[in-house]
Amino acid sequence: MKTINIGGVPEHFNYPWHYAIQHNLFADKDINLNWTNVKGGSGAMCTMLEQGQLDFALVLTEGIVKHIHKGGKSRIVQLYVKSPLTWGIHSRPNSNLLASDLSKARIARSRVGSGSHLMAYVHAQQKGYTISEQNFETVGNIDGAMDAFRTNTADILLWEKFMTQPYINNGHAERIGLCVSPWPCFVLVASEGAQKDLETIDRISKGIIQSVEAISEQQDTIEQIAKMYELKTEQVAEWYSSLEWQTSPWVSKKMLHNVITTLDRVNLLGTQPLLPYEMCFENARLY
Repeated sequence: MKTINIGGVPEHFNYPWHYAIQHNLFADKDINLNWTNVKGGSGAMCTMLEQGQLDFALVLTEGIVKHIHKGGKSRIVQLYVKSPLTWGIHSRPNSNLLASDLSKARIARSRVGSGSHLMAYVHAQQKGYTISEQNFETVGNIDGAMDAFRTNTADILLWEKFMTQPYINNGHAERIGLCVSPWPCFVLVASEGAQKDLETIDRISKGIIQSVEAISEQQDTIEQIAKMYELKTEQVAEWYSSLEWQTSPWVSKKMLHNVITTLDRVNLLGTQPLLPYEMCFENARLY
């Protein structure tokens, strides 16, 4: 049995991987899947992939596109979550900031190249205001952002809205707006070394698709997700109603082109834009 190290954020999007491990869907394919929760988000996962700490990871689409343009050797295997991510725009309590113009705000990001970093630029473009690297404070993860709010060293955090709900409930932050990403939110990414093992990639792909299909038929999926991630059932039900996991090993060239051109437009690529197929491992199924 081959051991594979895979990482993802400790959020409800990744429930299918835990379900698959619990129900031996990968063991049946002769794979021992070793899961790592990565609180630092996409930036941290990209680093772990490059350093060989992870073989695969579930990375925000914009995060891996930025990472590859910086010279990263990891590549997209397939789409994982087809639906876009709804980012909450969160402020320090009683900050009186408006989400329509955050040009003067100190914005918390987990790491350079993370979703909390890149989506702040996308939101600025959507709303017609300007930010720069001078706006950002690097905080490591969501707990670091809450510490920055408490010590008044940051004003704003963009993070997935359901995972931040407990912080809203306990008064550590206020949600002042929403930002919906203009593309599907998560992709399955392979390290440079993992890309060479086509048989394992095929088994991983089939295993997660099998898990997603099984979950969709379970009657207690919402309750199980709420229990695992300590969320209220009604919150999970709202999220689940708009969620769509990918059930085929395909990647849209048009979607990747949209991500590439958007990040280029806000000057985040730092190099000549690559083509969609250059984002993916050589046997990826593009359409």
